[in-house]
Amino acid sequence: MKNIYINLVSELGKNIPLALATIIETKGSTPQVQGASAIFSLEGLIKGTLGGGILEADAQKKALNAIQKKISHLYEFDLHADISSDEGAICGGKAVILIDTCQEKNMNIFSDIEKSMGRYQPGVLATFIGRYPDEKISIARHWIEKNEIPGPGLKAKLSRYREEIKKCLDENNTLYLEIEKKSYFENAPETFLFLEPLFPLPALIIAGAGHIGQAVSHLGSLLEFEVTVIDDRPEYSNREKIPDADHIIVDDIGKAIRKIPKTPDTYIVIVTRGHKNDADALRQCIDSKTAYIGMIGSKQKISLMREKFLKEGWATPSRFDRVNAPIGVEIQSKTVQEIAVSICAQLILARHQKQKGKNKSIISAIILAAGESRRMGKPKLLMPYGDGTIIETVIGQTVRSKADNVLVVLGSDKEKIGMQIRNYPVEISENPEFRSGMLSSIQCGLKALPVNTHAVLVLLGDQPMIPGSVIDKIIDAYKQSEKGIVIAVYNGERGHPILFEMKYKSEAEQLVSGSSLRDLTHKHSEDILEVGIDDPGILRDIDTMNDYNKELKYRRLS
Repeated sequence: MKNIYINLVSELGKNIPLALATIIETKGSTPQVQGASAIFSLEGLIKGTLGGGILEADAQKKALNAIQKKISHLYEFDLHADISSDEGAICGGKAVILIDTCQEKNMNIFSDIEKSMGRYQPGVLATFIGRYPDEKISIARHWIEKNEIPGPGLKAKLSRYREEIKKCLDENNTLYLEIEKKSYFENAPETFLFLEPLFPLPALIIAGAGHIGQAVSHLGSLLEFEVTVIDDRPEYSNREKIPDADHIIVDDIGKAIRKIPKTPDTYIVIVTRGHKNDADALRQCIDSKTAYIGMIGSKQKISLMREKFLKEGWATPSRFDRVNAPIGVEIQSKTVQEIAVSICAQLILARHQKQKGKNKSIISAIILAAGESRRMGKPKLLMPYGDGTIIETVIGQTVRSKADNVLVVLGSDKEKIGMQIRNYPVEISENPEFRSGMLSSIQCGLKALPVNTHAVLVLLGDQPMIPGSVIDKIIDAYKQSEKGIVIAVYNGERGHPILFEMKYKSEAEQLVSGSSLRDLTHKHSEDILEVGIDDPGILRDIDTMNDYNKELKYRRLS
């Protein structure tokens, strides 16, 4: 939801009585989350939502009554009505709702929030609620900017909740606490504290005010971006054509993109009317640390532009490859509206991935188990190792690691291996082209990965000697670094596993037969993190009976 408190400042300036209703706690299934808010006047709903339906209708009725009586209210709404009820809610949960009719007392707090958001400074709104025996309540609010939390600047009554405030902001979650009696309101037998993190809206910069730019502007506003549209044609770049944009700039597109602030919370969509304008816009932002850059165009156009950018030194290969081009999620879109939906779907995905951060990224593992075992003379992955077989040991180590998903690619002996691993929590993908080499199995696995995968870990099915601790070390190193490729290294020699971000997925899928991942890593050497592993096992695999016997010996001695 676009910041309700900024809307509240605007509405309070009209000098009409208002009530702010906020869901401050939920239990079970409810139509909205904690922190959802709505502004009501005597005429009804003005801004925001509590999820609609019976809950919002009941809140509106109570808000109108609270405005008329000039009181605030704290109550619990039950959504456990029977299925046969005509009017009851059957979500199955409960919601605690605060109705505040005294916002004028906190006008300076809401104004401070508006100023902080304008400076792209997040913070936490702390609301103390005192409840008395006659059901009357007192409300006191405090705004704490992020930079105040670690230091001594917190007011005395807030300092004891420093850890809760920090946790609330770090995890981007609201907190509702019953706190010590009379710890804030002298005569209140019950006191509660509601902590609500507030962040500036991510900035969506749309280069191009044509039909697609207009549609993306509309959807972007609904999706809670602060939307800026840039075009050099006033007949397109105007409020009549783009009513949902927060800002409209009529200027040379490249020049305007160069001037506009670009932060790690900026999303840039390039959909101008021609190749030259697209290139001008991209040149001005390709080196910026934005969360997302996407550019419209055919694969041929993108390929030619990439060649031009690299030749002129305007971008490195890795810089250009982070551009989402062709833009949008592949949904076979044809119409302007469908193209806009595909673009905004990609924006949503990029925003969620950024909000989660690497520490909460989805890491999928591909275990390559499709080879023919020609040098062994029999299915080597089914040979005994440890408490099971070679492939079972590899799967077991991977499943117990920090990898979120495990996919096994099968080819030769797929029936036998598939039967052996049928009870393991893994997905299986069959590679009909397994005879063409390992690369085909990697490409097969990439196509079968979950769509929310952020990075992929490639493991060999004939390396049962690699423990889960090595897999975890690779994953941890990735999450703590800025690099997009992580490779295990022993005494300066690279081995397995190897991890790479999904931004390299399309490039890996386009490698031709006879190539390998080494071609990709060689091309992007500046984006590689080598992780030292104190185990030569990362360099070995089992191809022959001699290899197998050596590994059994190593295992007995270890």
